[in-house]
Amino acid sequence: MAATRPTGNLHPGTSNEVLFLVRGKQSFIQWPSEREIEEVSKRLARIVQVGICSEANGDYFKSGDLAYQIQEIIRTTAALLKQSQRAKG
Repeated sequence: MAATRPTGNLHPGTSNEVLFLVRGKQSFIQWPSEREIEEVSKRLARIVQVGICSEANGDYFKSGDLAYQIQEIIRTTAALLKQSQRAKG
């Protein structure tokens, strides 16, 4: 059975939920839960929407900065995926 530990809220006003799972009693590695990954994905999608609205309102500095940061997250995620696939052999 997996041990769990609670973490802080992702959104103010929500109840505390277990967001990280620790696999096995001997493991110190804390893996994010599916729920946490989904929440981050939703938050990133919301940031993209805010950036698009900022661009439409003429705030190119804010929208450009958000677009750059989101692209960096995507590039880093792609590099991590590529690295993890090589590790499989």
